[in-house]
Amino acid sequence: MLAINVRTETGAERAHPAEAELARLLRRIGAPDDHFVVVERVPDQQQVFVQTWREGTGPFAVEYRDGAPERHFSAECDDAEQVVAVFLDWARGGDSWRTALDWRPADLFATPGLDPRIRAAAEEQARKDMRSGFRKAHEIAQSVCDVLDPEDSPVTLDEARRIVAGLWEEQLAEQERWPEVTGADRVTRAFAELDTQGLTARMHFTCCSNCALGEIAAERAEGDRGFVFFHYQDTEAAADGYGLSVRYGAYADTGEAADEARAEVGRTVAAALTAAGLPVEWDGDPDRVIEVTPLDWRKRLPTGA
Repeated sequence: MLAINVRTETGAERAHPAEAELARLLRRIGAPDDHFVVVERVPDQQQVFVQTWREGTGPFAVEYRDGAPERHFSAECDDAEQVVAVFLDWARGGDSWRTALDWRPADLFATPGLDPRIRAAAEEQARKDMRSGFRKAHEIAQSVCDVLDPEDSPVTLDEARRIVAGLWEEQLAEQERWPEVTGADRVTRAFAELDTQGLTARMHFTCCSNCALGEIAAERAEGDRGFVFFHYQDTEAAADGYGLSVRYGAYADTGEAADEARAEVGRTVAAALTAAGLPVEWDGDPDRVIEVTPLDWRKRLPTGA
């Protein structure tokens, strides 16, 4: 088994694959829904990876990165078996991959031929996802393609990846100037604490309240008496400066006992948020959500992107 994680456009992330599986994944790419393979080391080394993209039966666009943006290189190769050999040698920790291709400094962010108006719309969508702070780079790139109208604003996944890569670097640089502990960090700490207090605590959980309420019980651990969450739309509102709505409930029957159980969960949640140094607005009514406001939502980008 190789000490790597492998991500493709289709299918779940694969950890510690065999050499034969990695080779198979590389040889098959090129289909409309299966363009790329990204390989990262285990344990994770941030911004250290090798990846390739292929459209149809065209050449493989191969890239590797070894930390900083200036350590990002690219090459083109028509030979699938040579690409397989490069990836396998890199995954094994070898050195022959370094001279196997004509590596050149990568132009990471260029999107030649893309209408500037379409690029601007793609950047706006990417920034929106980045501000939320939960999605990895490849997920944001896919979101850009999914959200923009493919007829009015066609953006290929490769173009989206390049757009996201540039904005990702900007965000990483901006984060260096952030406070050591942000409001989003305090929310994360509060939810980690609530998860130890008999509550199913989930951040950025499903698209909306109805879906979250329908799915939260499936997340329940043995002994959990209630739950607390905020969903995608809540995250977006927080990232846009409107504060964070925190929703909660109890795994209990209907009636007065259930109302008191929900109120007790609400008190536990409010106390944990307050203890984390967050401003809480809630009047104790179990039918009202807890508002964390004002909130300077600055969530750092996830690692292993």
